[in-house]
Amino acid sequence: DRDTVGLMILTNDGQTAHDLLSPKHHVTKEYAFECDEPLPDGTEERFAESITLADGYECKPAILVCNPDRRGGRITLTEGKYHQIKRMVAASGSHVTYLERISFADIPLDRSLSRGEWRYLTEKEEEQLLKMAGV
Repeated sequence: DRDTVGLMILTNDGQTAHDLLSPKHHVTKEYAFECDEPLPDGTEERFAESITLADGYECKPAILVCNPDRRGGRITLTEGKYHQIKRMVAASGSHVTYLERISFADIPLDRSLSRGEWRYLTEKEEEQLLKMAGV
């Protein structure tokens, strides 16, 4: 998604990438988001149970923690369908205006890097990803 910023992990190991992105491995992805309208009370519970999108797709349960003004917060997923967070928020009556991936597989975004900068994963981070992929 070209509108999303934040953590991105690049690899040339297609099978491991597939395994990490597959919902069956339950790899968490956490996002910070902002939206144009406050999310209604009860949205956290809807996300936790499983929200159904406009096309009928039923999302796996997700953890939503709203900011006090309910115009943003954090969402943790174990799947990553096409524009899923934007579609989940839209199903709740709002529109995402900002989306940032802040962790993948419990590896946090390195805040010491400026936007567009990169670094290699540490050996520990590589081992963590391979373990989560079942390698």
